[in-house]
Formats: sequence, C-alpha cells, structure tokens
Amino acid sequence: MMTLYLLIGTVSFLVMALSDWLCVVKGVKNGACLFIAGCLMLSGATLAMLISGPFCNGSILLSAMSWCGVALMLGLLVHSVFFVLHSNGSSGLPANSGEKYPLVCTGVYALCRHPGVLWLCGVYLFLWCACGGIHWLIATVLFTAADAAYAYWQDRMIFPLSIENYAHYQKETPFLLPTPGSVRRFLGG
Repeated sequence: MMTLYLLIGTVSFLVMALSDWLCVVKGVKNGACLFIAGCLMLSGATLAMLISGPFCNGSILLSAMSWCGVALMLGLLVHSVFFVLHSNGSSGLPANSGEKYPLVCTGVYALCRHPGVLWLCGVYLFLWCACGGIHWLIATVLFTAADAAYAYWQDRMIFPLSIENYAHYQKETPFLLPTPGSVRRFLGG
C-alpha cells in the first residue's frame, strides 16, 4: 500500500500543475479547484502513510522533537502558500483577463522565490525522523523532487505570465536556496 500512497502523493503535484495551466494559460475560472484537489491528494496520501506505520521511531525524545518540527514546517508551508499570498490579493484569478497578480517579495518570499518547497521538504524530513522507515525517506525525496519540478515549471512558464514584475524578482531573489543577501532582506537588513 505504501507504494500506492507514494504514487498518489507524487501525482498530486501534476494535478496542481494542471490547475495552474488551466487557470493561467486557458483562463478557466474554476480550474483552481484542481489545486485544492492536489493538496487533498497529498494530504490524504500522507495521512494514509501515517495510519499505516509507527508514530515513533523508537526514541520518544527524538520523535517528540521531530513532531514539533513537523508542526513548525507545516505551519510555515500553510502560512507561505495560503495566507501570505491570499492577504496580498494573489490567490485566485485576477478580476479581469490580462491582469496579473501583485508580486509578493517580502517576508518568506524575500528568502527565495519558492519557500514552500523548503517547508514541504522539512515536513517530510521531520516525519521521517519522527516515524522512521524507508517509506518516509522515499516520500521525502519523491515529494520534494516533484515539488521542486513543479516550482521550476511555475517559475519559467506560469508566474512570468501571471505575476507583475516577476522577471525582476527572478533576477533579485534566489530560486530555492536562500543566499546571505536574501537572508538579510528577509531579516529587514
């Protein structure tokens, strides 16, 4: 069953990419429902993996600290993808065809252009530390790779079409890995 859950989790990123393509390239207003479906697929696969395996890797202290890491990374992921962008008017489609979302380049988006990939990787790394098992290591690698590929595709094909001044943002802010300069901008320096 773990193989099925890993497959569903990996395919979820294709569903999210299809949502972006339908919304931005084809102008389908309700295409964003597929993004939610992709999120639910990934969440469901993760929950099924949790139910199928142990919640503790043998060390109660390490597992407890790791579950705190899971909560922190999940909070950062949800905050970055759903709340920061939504508060700036960037979720959903622009009101009129041809309009673009406002650029978000502050806070976690000063660190790198796709901080959600970092947080998602952190979620699965901490799940691996908390629960143990090769399937969590595989999930970490597969889901992070799929998310990074999805982010790369968004960065090259979707966001330049749908976000104001994105080309300038690409020049100023690293793709995934924060640099000393981007960390200073994040910290307000």
